[in-house]
Amino acid sequence: MSKKQEYIAKVRYQNELPPPLLPPKLLKYKFAPEEAVESPQLVTSLYTKTNVTPLVKLNEDLSMPLDLTKIPGVLNRMDTKYLYGFDNIKLQPEDRVLLRDPRVDRLTKTDMSKVTFLRRTEYVSTTTTSKHNIKKRSASELANEEDELLTPVQIVKRVENTFDSISDDLSKISHPTKKKVHAVKTWDLLPDTVAMDQTFFTIRMIGSAALESAEKNKLALSTALFRPVELEEDEWVTLYTTDQDSSKAFERNFEQQIDDVPEDDDRVYKFRRLRDFDMKHVQPSSGGLFSELTLRFNDERGVVYYTPLRSRIELRRRRVNDVIKPLVRENNLDQINIKLRNPTTQETKLRDRIRMKFDPIDFPAIEDDEEETKNNQELTNTDDLELNVDDQHHDEKEDGNRDNQLGHEPEEKTQNSLSNEAEPDIKAEAEGHAAQDTTET
Repeated sequence: MSKKQEYIAKVRYQNELPPPLLPPKLLKYKFAPEEAVESPQLVTSLYTKTNVTPLVKLNEDLSMPLDLTKIPGVLNRMDTKYLYGFDNIKLQPEDRVLLRDPRVDRLTKTDMSKVTFLRRTEYVSTTTTSKHNIKKRSASELANEEDELLTPVQIVKRVENTFDSISDDLSKISHPTKKKVHAVKTWDLLPDTVAMDQTFFTIRMIGSAALESAEKNKLALSTALFRPVELEEDEWVTLYTTDQDSSKAFERNFEQQIDDVPEDDDRVYKFRRLRDFDMKHVQPSSGGLFSELTLRFNDERGVVYYTPLRSRIELRRRRVNDVIKPLVRENNLDQINIKLRNPTTQETKLRDRIRMKFDPIDFPAIEDDEEETKNNQELTNTDDLELNVDDQHHDEKEDGNRDNQLGHEPEEKTQNSLSNEAEPDIKAEAEGHAAQDTTET
């Protein structure tokens, strides 16, 4: 056994030192409590009258007592310049050099070409090359900068040139990264302007909120309904589903044309409540209306219609507090009955106005003739009513002036108000009485 491993623990020997030859003499100090710093006798009247709470900004965890009497100008002039250190003091430009680390001048730049004994020389690197500091910009940012330099005519020409490759031979169109992959079929990418009047979301169930495989096969999720409930206390989303047969019939009738839907179809589709979820709106990372799209292929016409997605909704498992359970039961619906009908004329015009913003050719602005006629008629009636009221006021004013000249008192206020609301024949009768009174006088 080696000497280093002979002792597992270090042996400590007791060495009692003898007492010193000249022990220190302990003196008893007389202390007066009124001479202490925290004594109330030392606190001046200015300190007691001044509210020093806003002057002292202490850390709640590591606070320490401060003696404001030792800081000049705090109590008598309310000067907080020396209270918070040097944060409020403006540094002069010529003194900024003093804040630099004095070791900066001593640092030497190592020449990487002379270090040959190290495999990885980044350990001794003190400077970085300029190419690493260059921020990589995305292709969209570079394209936007190029578009800003182009004229409107050049931008239109660039857009039209993108359609030239469609007429070329498909075998010549290759993948940008996979050179052996070639195009087989092309589609025209067009906006789905018919659906632009509606708002679409991407719904994702996260964690324990996801449905099991047995539930997915049993439930008809293609026609499921999500009913949002927003209250001051809480908000959630309720999922409603129907059976497979009703779902197929609902989907088939929903996709029919307006002219093909029978008017006497009174079938009711029953959607029952499945469960509630907590919802969270997640905005797309890249801004803009067309950051996320959904595509609908039409192979008969060779067109792909795209529809923008507004945002993504994440659904999580909901745990209801016992306090708001009565409120949740009050605002939840156990079943929703749905009937299909054709939209009214007013509803169709309202939806076409929204579609017109995206496609003014297929959905032109159509003025409502009936509404214009009704508005013009209301304006005409209003003008006639104003003319009648002005004539009545003018006649009443003449009658009042005539009575004042003959010495009669003006009529009462109730009678004037009655004449304003009376018909023209009543007004004529009142004028006749006024003329008769004048003759008798």
